[in-house]
Amino acid sequence: MRQGALFLGFLSLSLVLTACGGAPTVRQAGGTTTDPYAEYASLTGKARTDALLAAARDEGGVLDLYTSNTDIQDLVDGFRKAYPKIKVNAFRANSETVLQRITQENQARKPHTDVVDTNELELRELDKARLLSPYRGPALAHLKPEAKGYGGWTAERFNAFVLGWNTDVVPAGQAPHSFTDLAAPRWKGKVSMEIGDWDWYYAMHTYLTKEKGMSEEATTKLFRRIVANARVTKGHTVQGELLSAGQFGVATSVYSHTIDKAARDGAPVAWQPASDPVILRPNGVALMTRARHPATALLWTDWVLGAGQKAVTASARIPAAAPAAGIKDPLPADAPVYNLPKDADADGTKWSAAYDALLRGVPVSD
Repeated sequence: MRQGALFLGFLSLSLVLTACGGAPTVRQAGGTTTDPYAEYASLTGKARTDALLAAARDEGGVLDLYTSNTDIQDLVDGFRKAYPKIKVNAFRANSETVLQRITQENQARKPHTDVVDTNELELRELDKARLLSPYRGPALAHLKPEAKGYGGWTAERFNAFVLGWNTDVVPAGQAPHSFTDLAAPRWKGKVSMEIGDWDWYYAMHTYLTKEKGMSEEATTKLFRRIVANARVTKGHTVQGELLSAGQFGVATSVYSHTIDKAARDGAPVAWQPASDPVILRPNGVALMTRARHPATALLWTDWVLGAGQKAVTASARIPAAAPAAGIKDPLPADAPVYNLPKDADADGTKWSAAYDALLRGVPVSD
């Protein structure tokens, strides 16, 4: 869910720089702030890995990671297999909680995380607060263009918001071809919308108005017609479970990996051929500017954006790396994809309130 808690975090972030006296100090050498990652920037290959491993041992062989990734254990297991002498302390919570915890620690001048792995909007807020250090490493060369260029963070994987349907409820050949199809009377009571997906709503609204040329009035009317056909669920996991059970026919903003995993386990669900649009949201990894274990953080980031991309695809996720041996992209090449512009700056309070108002009065399925 992405509700009011997120905006308390946003509000707190405005205080971080004041509490820390401006941009956070990383280290002091002769009175000059230094970048703990700079000494490794020119290193590649075995020389880079050996240097990072040696420094990681000096740091205690520990990595502190904060994440909202529900599949984080796959990455931790893969990293530990590659580097068995390094211990990974992973704190996992929803993205709002991760944002709040990092914010509060930095307000108290007691940061405890080396790396953060979470959703796009939270990373944007942390970057605005100057808490993230840009990744400059060899793994960048193998990433998709849309995975790079975000400033202090880099996409590690993508969540795809798709229209998913139950194949028992929706007969073959009758799946919706686009989001706009769901306004039709035949979908009455068969549509699910997730209660906290204001970021999906913002992206979909932007797509319809900016890419499809719909007026604000027409877009609002379309959403109201679709909402009239819908029920609301709390959480993407519940949404996926109820869809698999046939409690409704179509989910408007379910994750592609939720559908793929359920189908792998035998559930009667599908999302391909992909309906228009598939909205991609980058989920990223970022080095903390005030990391306690910077070399270990950089070793983790090198691995996650490199060899670790195989673990990303094994979890049915969309990788940040371009397709290569062992890295298969579950997103079809002809899928009608929409990426929110990198310079988009969502007014979270506005869009959360608008989405809440849109859904108000719709029955909730737990």
